[in-house]
Amino acid sequence: MRLSKAFWLLWSGQTANRFGVLVPAFLVIYLEQNEISTKATTPVVLALFGAGVVVAGLVGGVVADRFGARRVIMTAQLGVVAIASALAFVDNIYVIGACSPVAGLLTAVDRPAAAGLVTALVPKDHFTKAYSILHVGFNIGASLGPVLSGFALAAWPPALFLLWAGAGVLYFVLVAALPKDRLAQRSEGTAEPWSPRRAVGDMLAPFRNPVLLAFLGLSFVLACVYLQFEAALPLHMDHEGISPSTIGLVFAVNAVLMVAALPFVPKVTERMRENTPLVIGAVLVAIGFGLNAPAHNVPWFVGALVVWTLGEVIYVPMASTFLARRSPEGAAGTYQGSFFFAWNLGLILGGPLGIVIARQFGYPALWTVLAAVGIAVAIGFKAMARIPHYADVPGAAELTPAPAAPAAPASEADV
Repeated sequence: MRLSKAFWLLWSGQTANRFGVLVPAFLVIYLEQNEISTKATTPVVLALFGAGVVVAGLVGGVVADRFGARRVIMTAQLGVVAIASALAFVDNIYVIGACSPVAGLLTAVDRPAAAGLVTALVPKDHFTKAYSILHVGFNIGASLGPVLSGFALAAWPPALFLLWAGAGVLYFVLVAALPKDRLAQRSEGTAEPWSPRRAVGDMLAPFRNPVLLAFLGLSFVLACVYLQFEAALPLHMDHEGISPSTIGLVFAVNAVLMVAALPFVPKVTERMRENTPLVIGAVLVAIGFGLNAPAHNVPWFVGALVVWTLGEVIYVPMASTFLARRSPEGAAGTYQGSFFFAWNLGLILGGPLGIVIARQFGYPALWTVLAAVGIAVAIGFKAMARIPHYADVPGAAELTPAPAAPAAPASEADV
């Protein structure tokens, strides 16, 4: 079965959004180049931004399930236009600091909503294919976005934020084109009264399930390993005398390999047991980062990167599929959000910890420890199948998108 036009509209919107989304590294450059921030205040702004990203995982999913994923994505893009326009013309560090957590939240709140929306647009048997393709688009945007941001920052610094606003407008338009009647059945909220207590209860629901709690905990630990590519790994490469431009080219290999390999994941994993791809992904990530221990030159770092990228290629779409199959009806966004929360927390906590270990004991020691941690995660994924009720999958996972009406508009037709 081919994926629907509605899915491709969502894919196009999220991909376009990543081309212009505000990247923390460029926010730091903007603040310091324009002498708006100091070495003391920049880390605070960055921490506030990161806190918003982490919260977005939990909040985005719950709000999407309550009020509708399509509505949440569109509302968030209106917020992007507002906050980006404000940041473009404000040079007061206290105002920017106050805006930072909101900006961080708005850069990530669409992800659990979009991931949950996939379960309404795609049949269960095609979840892995859809999440693989969605991740390809995300990586295309995430790879080329910094290039556009760099050009914008060099041309006229405030253009960094106007680029973000423009991407938000395009995302809004594409998601607005999604057929409302189809989404209303699955994503436009429920009739139950909303309350803060109810929202917190919904937010914590995935963590009350022993199987999902184990999965999310292991995912957090694996994120602490994998996300060192944004923390300790570039510092190690710099320590070995590799130039920043070369480091950027090395990481570009990750994006190219992801785009090339992700479409093949569904065929490779379709006959495996559900947790087997998670185990394989964790092992490859462990080995890949472990190979950095003796690395001193670009070819070695690239070789290690190829291994851990293959781990990412297998793990990420299968993680989303794992959650999608276990999401109760009307809670797909919440369950996807729990994963984004655990994963982003791995960067916020694991990134600084990795840098501390590297500076205290050396980079070889860090990569050796992380390899052992990654193997332990793989063992945990293997043992997860022994948890009681592991095989229990809600009936909602069997649902497929509602059939189109006889006179369905062209936007609902398959492509």
